[in-house]
Amino acid sequence: MCVMSKFKSFRRAQEGTLSVEALIVLPMLLWAVGAMFIYWDAFKTQNINAKASYTVAVLISRESSAIDADYIDGMNNIYEFLIKRGRNNNLRVSVVSYTQEDEFAPIVKNLNWSYATGDLEEHTTISAIEDRLPTLNPGEELLVVETEMTWTPPIGMDIWVPTLDEAQYRNLVFTTPRFVPQVVFASS
Repeated sequence: MCVMSKFKSFRRAQEGTLSVEALIVLPMLLWAVGAMFIYWDAFKTQNINAKASYTVAVLISRESSAIDADYIDGMNNIYEFLIKRGRNNNLRVSVVSYTQEDEFAPIVKNLNWSYATGDLEEHTTISAIEDRLPTLNPGEELLVVETEMTWTPPIGMDIWVPTLDEAQYRNLVFTTPRFVPQVVFASS
């Protein structure tokens, strides 16, 4: 009978429950905080990359004189400064013109020039980007700015989020020249 009364009193006792609950919940809480930090950093980096891409596109679209390879390399430096990531950042700038023989002929897209920095390659034909281009009126020019960066998680991923590894973030920005009919590339 003494054993049964001791068992009942042990079952009703609540002195150590908080410590046991903390031991059970703490690892899950730490994992959730770490995973949220990693996902937040990934989305923040995507947002910064998009804003930096638009900034570079607007800067180039406002250029009224001819630009060259050094100018675009300088824009890549500005892009790297804006995203604050110094690893595997690339930039490609292309100008596309829209022409039409007569009002019944289809609109033709022509690649006027393209220049790339880093690991990206210059476009040699319009077919590489033609399906992603918006529709414009004949006689208009389109400035296409493509950016690419590598995002690395700020903390080790194996423990926190095994499905989220190093990622490539790419942006494609279209804009028209602001003050001139076309942004001209002067090859040296």
